Amino acid sequence: MTRLLWRFAAMLAVICAATLLAGGYLTENTLRSAQQEAFTDRFMLASQRAATAAENALALGVPLAPDTPLAGLLAREAALEPALSSFVIDSAQGEPLLAVTVGQPAAMQGGAQASTPIRNDLGQTVAWARLHYDDSALSAAQQRLHQAVLWAVWPALALVCAALGLLCGGLVARLGRRHRPLGLPGGERALLTVASALLLGAALAWVGWQAGVAGRASIQPDQIAKAQAMVRSSAALIARALEAGVPADALVGVEAHAAALHAQSPEIAELAFLAPDGRLLAGTVPAEGRLPVRAPVLTAAGQERQAGEVVLALDPGVLTRRLQATLLDLAFLGAICLLMALELLALGLGTRGARALAAADARRNRRAQAAPGAAAQPWRTTGAAAVRPALFLFMLAEELTRPFLPTWARALAPTDGPLSPNLLASLPLVVFLAVVALLQWPLAAWSERLGRRSGLILGALLGAAGLALAAALPGYAALVAARLLGAVGFAMVFVSAQGAAIDGSASHDRARSLAQFVRAILVAGLCGPPLGGLAADRWGAPAAFALAACVALLAAAVAWRQMPAPSRAVQQPVAAVQGLSWSAMLRQPGLGALLLGCALPAKLLLAALCFYLLPMHLQDMGYGSAVTGRLQTIYPLTMVLLVPLAARLADRWRRRGSFVVVGGLLAGASAMLAWPMDADPMQLALILLGLGLGQALSITPQSALVADLARSLPARQGAGLLGLFRLTERGGSALGPALGAWLLPAVGFSPALAVIGALVLGGSLAYGCSLSRQKALRTRG
Repeated sequence: MTRLLWRFAAMLAVICAATLLAGGYLTENTLRSAQQEAFTDRFMLASQRAATAAENALALGVPLAPDTPLAGLLAREAALEPALSSFVIDSAQGEPLLAVTVGQPAAMQGGAQASTPIRNDLGQTVAWARLHYDDSALSAAQQRLHQAVLWAVWPALALVCAALGLLCGGLVARLGRRHRPLGLPGGERALLTVASALLLGAALAWVGWQAGVAGRASIQPDQIAKAQAMVRSSAALIARALEAGVPADALVGVEAHAAALHAQSPEIAELAFLAPDGRLLAGTVPAEGRLPVRAPVLTAAGQERQAGEVVLALDPGVLTRRLQATLLDLAFLGAICLLMALELLALGLGTRGARALAAADARRNRRAQAAPGAAAQPWRTTGAAAVRPALFLFMLAEELTRPFLPTWARALAPTDGPLSPNLLASLPLVVFLAVVALLQWPLAAWSERLGRRSGLILGALLGAAGLALAAALPGYAALVAARLLGAVGFAMVFVSAQGAAIDGSASHDRARSLAQFVRAILVAGLCGPPLGGLAADRWGAPAAFALAACVALLAAAVAWRQMPAPSRAVQQPVAAVQGLSWSAMLRQPGLGALLLGCALPAKLLLAALCFYLLPMHLQDMGYGSAVTGRLQTIYPLTMVLLVPLAARLADRWRRRGSFVVVGGLLAGASAMLAWPMDADPMQLALILLGLGLGQALSITPQSALVADLARSLPARQGAGLLGLFRLTERGGSALGPALGAWLLPAVGFSPALAVIGALVLGGSLAYGCSLSRQKALRTRG
């Protein structure tokens, strides 16, 4: 037991170390990107000003030659930048037309370069303005930043590992002294997991704070230099307007120019043109807390008269907000890594080791809670515990394809057919969902006859074959065929895994067994998309499909290794029992209200909001994929954390129907709140949190109610009932995006979500009324 506990602590330490190293890498990349942008942008601005001056000269008929005023202008511009070594204007064919050298000629051979095309009145590129500059200061600053991040990461990493080691040592010593077990679900493992999560969060916050301090000290001088280049350029624009006869108090376009600068550089907050006496002539007065950068507006041949000054205000909080977004991503990454570690615990420790840990926890808890002299109940491994690692791996293989499947299908779709590429891009997903939904009914009895283990292995192999086909044949028809084959395998795995979870549970713990089944799917949904998107971006979609096929093959191997073989009684053909028709099944007490009022609307709301309405709405509001991705993790994270607790309470209190009703009401009411709200990201986060809370309360008690009814029927009829339940759920998932796509252009995002929420709310109320009628009938009886 102590050896297994040490191995579990080592796994958590490895996960924390990997997350911290990845966090340091991502934080440093964020700072390096901001640093390089601030350093190089001012040279790009100088080349753009030189190109603009050259285009004005060409428009006036002045050639691009060394003996023209343009050469003097370039020399004055070069003198303003100490790091600039030379200005060169080349022809479109690459021949030098004029050059101004500031530093040593050898400096032109190294360093960096900024180029801007010079175009004539017809928009044709006739020359290039190129400048060479020394970027050694940037390299030195980036090296100092790298050292600062290392000094932040390594001490935090050492402290986290040391703290986990000390905590594990204390728990092992406690076990050796035969103390009572900890009063936590899972005992020592739960304490180690919670401690690692808290330590990792504190370490990530420390790394972010230290990196932010170093980044601000290193990047702010470059931001000021960039702002000085921008303010000089703005002052030159205003000076030309004044020299053309425009009165200083009648200038127009200053606000538009400031908005363009802000769009190009978000740290530029305000820009103002002030008279010599300090009066505001145009723009916006800088707010408190801004860092001002000033430049005089010189007219009449350069330095004879100062007509005012341009003040540009820097917002120092932009870099801080970028770091906060990175740290938020890292927090999600840490949570995902810890959840993934718990799912792979059985693989990391081995089947016997994982079962030994669970058995030891169960024995010690029974000894602590049992009355004196009471006989101990034997511990048994549930079907969900045996099937969970294989199910997680297969679902992870499918989730790896989610980020790039639609765009890959659109890239492969033919453009000369009657259907648009956007419509064809949805066909592989539609085919997949439709086949999975339609196969739930016939595969229910098939899985029971064949055996859960054999059904899961065969389904995983079919899924791997479909993913491998998509990787080997990158064509549209092959992709549709691959998704069709993968849908058959997915349906087999889902039906077999859920059947195994139900078969290995009893009435008193069925909701908890199904909670393990649901948790494996949810954690796969958390971990798969970011990993699949990274693989597709780095190696391409075919390689990502190949990776997913390998994971599906691993799922088949794990199922063959860990799932118990069926007993002879199960291997024998099930006696033929006349099955019930759908209408007869729906007439079972409370079943129709449960399926049509709770199961179907719940999946419909989930698919409509998370898969379609949310990404479309955020894109219309101008938010990027990073914001969408962070919001989409709220629902599965809430489900993963709360589903086991809700299932345990529903089993303990024996109030599964009440949990289903309350969960549906909470989810529906949360969706309906979108109508009076503005539906910004913060409000959407609250809606998703309410949806996650509601469905966490209802999803496993709902499945357990159906499973209890199925187990009370003859074998074939029970299998058919489970098939009907799965078909109803999958049908809701398939209808959700279609309903969302129909409502969104018709009524808008908030009313569309409110309408779907009202459907969920009404269905839950109908099921609640059905429960009340059943209770009244039982009371009279």
